[in-house]
Parts: sequence; C-alpha cells; structure tokens
Amino acid sequence: MKRILIADDHSIVRLGASMIIKECISDAAVQHAEDYNQVYAHLRNEPFDLLLLDINMPGGNNVNVIQEILNIQPQIKILVFSSYDESIFALRYINAGACGYLNKTTAMSELKMAIESIMTRGKYMSEAVNDLYIQKLTMGKSSFDQSNPLHRLSNREMDVTKHLVKGLGVLEVAKLMELSSSTVSTYKGRVFEKLKVNNIPELVELFKLHSER
Repeated sequence: MKRILIADDHSIVRLGASMIIKECISDAAVQHAEDYNQVYAHLRNEPFDLLLLDINMPGGNNVNVIQEILNIQPQIKILVFSSYDESIFALRYINAGACGYLNKTTAMSELKMAIESIMTRGKYMSEAVNDLYIQKLTMGKSSFDQSNPLHRLSNREMDVTKHLVKGLGVLEVAKLMELSSSTVSTYKGRVFEKLKVNNIPELVELFKLHSER
C-alpha cells in the first residue's frame, strides 16, 4: 500500500487530485492537509511515499519548506503542484529537492502522468520544465536570467517578494520567515533594485505579469 499526502488549501483541488491518485494507484491510502502545520503533523505521525504539495499555502510559501519536509522524511517524494509559472519556480524547487513541479493549469492527464513517473522513476519534468533545464545548462545562468526579470532574484529574495505581493508588511514577513525586520528590509530593497520597481503596487503588477498563468 502506498501512502500519499495531498497538501492544498482548496478542498476541490484535494478532491480532484485524490481521484487521479486512485486511478494511478489502486491501493493508495490518501491523507489531506490544508496548511503547513497539518503537513508537518502528518509527516511526524506516519511515513508517506508521495507528497503532492501546493507551495502557496498558509504557513509556508518559500523554497525552504522542501528541505524542512525532507528533514522529517528524507525518503518522501515531493511533487509540487502550484499555480505559479513553471518557468519561474520549477527549477528552484527541483534544485531544493522536489522530484517534480507541475502547474495547476495543466490537464489532469498530465498530473496522472507525473504521479506515475515519480512513483516508478523517482522524477518528473514536464516538457516545459525539461526545456528550461536544458536551456539553463546550454546557455548558462547569466543568459538564462535575462529571459524574465524574476530570474534575477535569489531564492530568499523571491520568498520575500511572494509575501510582499500578498500585502504583508515588513514586520509580518520577518515573523513568518523568522528573520529580523532589518534583514527583510534589506531583501526588499534588493528586490526593488533588481526589478527596477519603486513601490509595492509596481511590484505586484510585475509579479503577476511574470509569475502566474
């Protein structure tokens, strides 16, 4: 029996994913989590073979959660299932230890293929992510980063950006990320400089334009 954990704060997504998993793995035992606190509670209570993870959930939304999850269960396979654009986020999360990344706008048939691929081969890359990976290898980081302004940001800067565009202030971001407010302010300044924006509304507009489909 395979143990699967679906982590998403939308019940309709969890239900749809659960149906796909049952098609792929007839003997799957599926558990649900709607925030990161529930994810960690499940992981500490029982072993899982696969985690289908929405990165944009309460209590997380940063690339470090991948390592935190693997620290609890090193053998678990993580498939990130997110509304964020693959071209911006996929390689960040795969490099952090995820086995695959899939955008929620893709067909359910591709989610099924991704699950089957991870369960049998341990990895999954969509054609878009695979092309992106090859592009980064062949063109080099400096050339790759020119394709989208968000590629200029480090993982930490991207994490801060995701919180800022959701309307959180520096103090709130500092608390969530367990950083000092001065450190978050420094990251915010770097983000503004790299993206050439002057305020949060401009940042929100640019982020939406380049990160979500």
